[in-house]
Amino acid sequence: MLAAVAASLVVSVLSPAQPAPSSTPDDTAPGEVVTLPKVTVEGESAKNYPFFKKTEVDPPGFSATSIPIDLFYPGKAYVDGVSEGSATVGVMLDSDGKPTDFLILRYTQRYFGESLLREAHEQQFAPRKVKGIAVPGRFDFGYRFVPTVVMQLTSFSAIEERNNEIEGGPRFIYAPHLEREIDGGALEGTKSSVAFFPDGYTPPPGKVVKVLVSFYVDESGHVRLPSVESAASPLLIPNAIKAIEHWEFRPPTLKGRPVLVFTTWSVRFVAFDTQQQAAPETKR
Repeated sequence: MLAAVAASLVVSVLSPAQPAPSSTPDDTAPGEVVTLPKVTVEGESAKNYPFFKKTEVDPPGFSATSIPIDLFYPGKAYVDGVSEGSATVGVMLDSDGKPTDFLILRYTQRYFGESLLREAHEQQFAPRKVKGIAVPGRFDFGYRFVPTVVMQLTSFSAIEERNNEIEGGPRFIYAPHLEREIDGGALEGTKSSVAFFPDGYTPPPGKVVKVLVSFYVDESGHVRLPSVESAASPLLIPNAIKAIEHWEFRPPTLKGRPVLVFTTWSVRFVAFDTQQQAAPETKR
């Protein structure tokens, strides 16, 4: 039988059924972000932010009504003489647990990733909760593919199987890279937008309010599957995600080839009235 490798992760997006209060201007359509091109957002080390405590977070995952994953071993793997495989898929969930984005994160062979991605579209999910409040978030899960019938091992696959035993499993030929590994050593932002304080949240006087967000940047430079890892209040999470989903970066490369990147950045919150006075012409 196939063996599922359970691996859960974190958070992201705003539920239409439970919209978080926003301080966006009255003439801004719901979900639209006010972009201020001159505003820069600083990337900072995660050590400067206290992560949520385990007792404060109910991680996202499969819902109670979701069916168990039991995937067929891809026929192409039999043809290729591949003895086993693995893949990981990330899903962006809104605060109702409804998926809004899917992304293949890693695989040992592409057909394993594509198979798990198709399965992800058929699953049902439960949202992330922070301090009892359902929030948008990311859920990453992996799967180990093993054949359901005995394969006739060729000399090639026998060598591969031995290497797998030594190395602890087949190697991923596609996986995200860290920001410091890419060409230039850092992501280059081409578009950013600030996050506004939501109604119901009063910022501490004289203090800069920022949250820490982990996310992927795909080969086209788009932000994918953002997750707030540290925030003073769960009320800040939806607006932070709404802002960072509109960021864009120069497409990341490694040795000249496009790559997927995983990173963490800080998102700064501002009061809309202040920014409106400073740069009203940037409102859209």
